[in-house]
Amino acid sequence: MTGFGRALHDCPLGRLIIEIQSINRKYLEIFVSTPKEFGRFEQSLRKWVQEKISRGQISLRIHLIPSPDSTLELLPDVETLKSLKEEWVRIAKSLGFDPESIDLPFLMLHSPIHERAQLAEDKDLQEIEVGFKEALEGLLKMKRNEGESLASDILGRITFLEKHLKKIEKLTPDSAKKMQEKLKEKIKEIKQEVDERVLKEVVLYAEKVDITEEITRLKSHFEQFQKAVQSSEPVGRKLDFLVQEMGREMNTIGSKSADSQISHLVVEMKSELEKIREQIQNIE
Repeated sequence: MTGFGRALHDCPLGRLIIEIQSINRKYLEIFVSTPKEFGRFEQSLRKWVQEKISRGQISLRIHLIPSPDSTLELLPDVETLKSLKEEWVRIAKSLGFDPESIDLPFLMLHSPIHERAQLAEDKDLQEIEVGFKEALEGLLKMKRNEGESLASDILGRITFLEKHLKKIEKLTPDSAKKMQEKLKEKIKEIKQEVDERVLKEVVLYAEKVDITEEITRLKSHFEQFQKAVQSSEPVGRKLDFLVQEMGREMNTIGSKSADSQISHLVVEMKSELEKIREQIQNIE
């Protein structure tokens, strides 16, 4: 499901801005973007996401606005720069180059300036975790709200399927009776006497076209699906499986039944089931 969470957290390094965004995906994909000083924490960040989210494309972005103190630590010492300039000027002269080329940009480019990555410590991960939890809670809250709306919509569609299945169940006896009449007519058309083997074949055919078991299984699938949707646990993959099984039973009913009314109802049910299939791709 889609969602977004954002948190601001002040720490010794400066102000952390943590954003987590989720979009629909069948499986879990995690993308992490951090300042380079936090690169060593990427595995921990991924683990935090995996502990709370099991499906979707998750983008975790961390920005750092350095504090004045930490910014000063990034700059080289002035005396060090003076010494460096003197040495570079000496080298330039000895090689016949213009000493004027040794300007501030040159020194900044070739100086051993402290990297911000050296500032990241284990205690900084604890600061990140504080902001991460706040941002994650915002994301999960949005997902819960969307989930409630989605559950309501899906359960409404299951109710639609249940009503259609009841109509099919009512039509089943009449459908079987019509089939029996057709079989009798076909037998009467046979001029020679019908032997016992032919009668057995007729009985077997009648059993093959019986859809009672498929109706019973579909009822069970509907019941399991409704319970799963109302669960607080991740059920996305279970719903995927149940929808697949529902589709299999509907296909069997459609192929077995020669009743046009039942066939029409099955087509409508399969269309509604496809809508449910699309919806549950967004559920964890």
